[in-house]
Amino acid sequence: MYYRITKATVQPGKFDEAMATMESLRESISKINGLVSSNLIRISETEMIGVAAYESKEHLEASQTEFKELMVNMMPYMAGAPEISFGESIFSFKW
Repeated sequence: MYYRITKATVQPGKFDEAMATMESLRESISKINGLVSSNLIRISETEMIGVAAYESKEHLEASQTEFKELMVNMMPYMAGAPEISFGESIFSFKW
């Protein structure tokens, strides 16, 4: 598995609108080839971390343009550019 980790800050008072927009993108996101899962974790009133898992690094790289086109819809709610990093799974634990 290969991951995209995104840390983003939403403008104060815009969180609900941002989440409604994300919900409207659910179907389009689900059609991204090689995307296994995507999770958003709220870490403060205005901050969230997104973790998207892909079948491979190649799938993630091939999805970059499509992903960026979808995320343009989120820009009106963001307080700045997101911090994005990528990485390979090296350990996993599931119950």
